[in-house]
Order: sequence, then structure tokens, then C-alpha cells
Amino acid sequence: MSLSATATSDPLELLRQYTMQQKTIELLDKDGNLTKDLLQAATVRFGEDASFARDTPTRYLRSNSESDHYALSALLHFLDHRNQSFYEYMKTTNSLGLQTVSFGDRGNLLDYLTGKIADVVSSAGASTTAGAGAGAAVSGDAVAGEKHGDDDAGVASDGRRVRLRTSAADSMGGGDRFVSGAQGASTAAGGDPARDIMRRERVLVTTSSALSSNNSFASVAGLIKELFPTKGAAKGAGARSADTAGALTSASAAASGGASGNGVTARLAHRKTARGKRQTPIIVVPAATTAMLNMYNIKPLLQDFQFVDWRVVMEKGGSKPREATVERKLQSTGHNQRFRVVDSVQDFTDADWNSVVCVFTQGAAWQFKNWLWKSPEEVFRNCLGFYPKYQDEQLKETTASWGIKPLNIERSRRHMDRATITGLWSSIEQYIAHRKPDLLP
Repeated sequence: MSLSATATSDPLELLRQYTMQQKTIELLDKDGNLTKDLLQAATVRFGEDASFARDTPTRYLRSNSESDHYALSALLHFLDHRNQSFYEYMKTTNSLGLQTVSFGDRGNLLDYLTGKIADVVSSAGASTTAGAGAGAAVSGDAVAGEKHGDDDAGVASDGRRVRLRTSAADSMGGGDRFVSGAQGASTAAGGDPARDIMRRERVLVTTSSALSSNNSFASVAGLIKELFPTKGAAKGAGARSADTAGALTSASAAASGGASGNGVTARLAHRKTARGKRQTPIIVVPAATTAMLNMYNIKPLLQDFQFVDWRVVMEKGGSKPREATVERKLQSTGHNQRFRVVDSVQDFTDADWNSVVCVFTQGAAWQFKNWLWKSPEEVFRNCLGFYPKYQDEQLKETTASWGIKPLNIERSRRHMDRATITGLWSSIEQYIAHRKPDLLP
């Protein structure tokens, strides 16, 4: 199948035709030798049809942009990794320093390059693939304007504005594009300064990679308390008032029992008061999104006995809850018990700290910054600790003195999850029964 002259001068069209026909695209290094490494390549050769520099901008516009075109190298890398999840693709692309095809563009771009659709409309309302050879059209119109004596066309040597009409503008219903005299001179000469700058750019951080960061924002809590001390003081005063009222109630009940000579009455009154203040057991997970267990996937694990990778939850559009509640029927008593699951201890009261029964850790000491207990060793002397990991992984050496247990999860055998989580719950129930029985119903 022969290609038209327009197609051979257009890298996007050539890439589309070669992808549809499953023809080989060759990569050449700076010495002209064949290579399979895209980073080592300097030239992309489409057989006998044409060759282009590796980072040549194509006509395909990034969505929500009027000037950001995908480079040829970005599209080649995207096609080679089309079957990866977006998270894995993004991680690979960022590590190589290549331009990333956005999540919103993936579907339409792949359909276009594989021939499922003939054209793609961008969010700006214009075809992202319209206007082949737009650079040539700009230069041609500028020259034509000069030949026809148009006062607004052409390039002024004194830097005044010139009027250039592009085929892309014509395809959107007309309209002239104004550029400076210097830019017009560069465009008419066949160059594009903005395009040259974009060709040398490398993406270091994207919105997606920023959201996957494991940075701690624990210092924000201290800043809020510094800026709004009144709110914290009022809350502390309220908690102290509640504790004082509880103490007075207990003392009154004890006095009443002593006066009547009936100690049973005093004990019953005290038990009733304690039950009225009984707290919900608390389980704490890491706040880092990259932790194996976090707020994205902890509830399916504890309530449904199923481990789901947090990346899968994110890719399906799942949101991160501020806290979760898990219902559990205790094996020892047969009663239903509610557990509160959180990833932040920012607003914890003394009663909340006393209610912490289990903490999952990823082995990083900064997880416990601004906690009531000042070190990991002290944390796990006051609650049960687990280190989630895959079965074939080792515990971090830094956790050797922490006194925590490994939670071994199979990589692929999901039918083993129930046995693993059943053992986890058994450990939690035994810990509560022996160390914090006041939390039991």
C-alpha cells in the first residue's frame, strides 16, 4: 500500500499507517546504527517512506491544550506500553524522562493510531488531527500575504505585529493568529521557537505522580494548632470537663454505696458509668498512599477478608475515606463489635489514645511523628503492631526492635486471604481481652 506525499511528511499519519499495517518502525542512534533503546535513538525511520528526529512534535494535541503537542517519542513509548496499567505506564515514563500521554487521552489516541476511528476531537472543540503540515501552511500563507500586498501579512523588520493564517485556524471556522515580528520571521523561516523549547522539555512531576507521593504532612497539624490555639484549648477543656464529671459521678455512687452499707450498689453504679463511657476500639493504618494497607483498601481486608491492591481501587475511581467503621462478631463473646479505622491521630483525645488496639506500619519511624508515644518501641508497648508484606518479602531490619508481627499476604493466591485475616482478627481479639477488656461489649 503506497502512502501519499502528505502522509510521508506527517509523522503522526505515518505512525498510524505503520501501526495499522503492523509494519516495522526502526530506531537509529546518532551514528545511524539500529538500536532498540528509545532513549539512545536520535532518529525514527519509517522504512523507505521518511525519517524524523525522535522528539519531533506531532499534530496530536494534548487535551485541554491549544499548543501542547505530543512528541513522536511519547507516542512510540505509549504504543509499546499500551497494555500496562496507567500507574505502571506513568511510573515507567517518568523514570525515562519521556512525555506522558494523559489518562484522558489514552483511549482516543489508541483508537486513532490503531484505525478504530478516523479523527479525534479535542476538548477545545477542534480536531486534534486536523491541519496536516500546519507549519508549512503558516509559512505559505505568510509568503502569500506578502505577495498579495496585504498590509497585515508578512514579517516586519521593526518588530511590529504581523498576521498569519494557519490551516488549523481555518478548520475551526476562520480567524487570524497574531504573532510578534520576531516570531513571524522565525515561523516564515520554517522554525518555531515554542516548539523547539517543548522539544527539549522533560516532565519531572505530573499531577498523577504528585498524588502518589509518600510525603508526610504531619507538620500541618502543628501549624493549625499554632494558628488556632483557642479551638484546641476549648476542645481540651471540654474533654477535661467530661472527665471531671465522670469522676464526680463515680465518687457520688461510691459514697452512696458506703452510706447504705451495700458495696454491690457502688460497684454496679461504677460499672454503669464505665459502660456509658465505653470507647470504640481504634485501628490505625499508614497515611501514605504508597503503603501496602491504607484507607483505600483496609475495609475490604478487615470486613470482606479480601486483599485488594490500593492501585486497583484508585484506577477504578475509588475515593479515600477519612475514616471507616468495621463490624466484627467477636468469637470469644458472640457479640457484635464496631471498630473505628483511621490514618490520622491529629484530633485524638486521651480516651482515643486509650482505645487504640492495633497499628499497621510500613516500617517508617516518621509515621509516629506527633504521636502521644514518642518512639515506635513505645507505640507497640501500648498496642498491637503488624507489618503488612508479601509472603516472599523480609521484614525491614529497622523494625527488629519494635515488637511487631508480620502480616504475610500472598501475591496472587487470593483464596488464602481468609485464613490470613482470620488469624489477624484472632490476635486482635486476644489482645483486647487481655490488655484492654474495658473496650469489649
